[in-house]
Amino acid sequence: MLDIREIEYWISKYEREADKLDQCVTLSALYTIRDRLAGEGQRPPEERRAVPQELPLEAEQYGETEFLRTVSRKDPGAAWTVMDELMETLQVMNPRIYASVMRKLRIL
Repeated sequence: MLDIREIEYWISKYEREADKLDQCVTLSALYTIRDRLAGEGQRPPEERRAVPQELPLEAEQYGETEFLRTVSRKDPGAAWTVMDELMETLQVMNPRIYASVMRKLRIL
């Protein structure tokens, strides 16, 4: 389990030393983890595990992730525009994951 004190330690360290993009990305991830850990303590456990009871038929065909539930009834063109922006950002911020996603898409 992650300890919020350790996360705070690394945040303070990276805030002082972050001068490269990969350090800034790490700092951003640490902020997110800290915020999620802090937020979990404020919500009741049943709310943290809440899963919608009904999923649209389209999402059930492909999976039950939050992403698929969200885009299941959206305009596909608009959704692909958002995904393209995400992939462009990922290519800059984390080229390794970008390459992995592109490799998986090419072999479909």
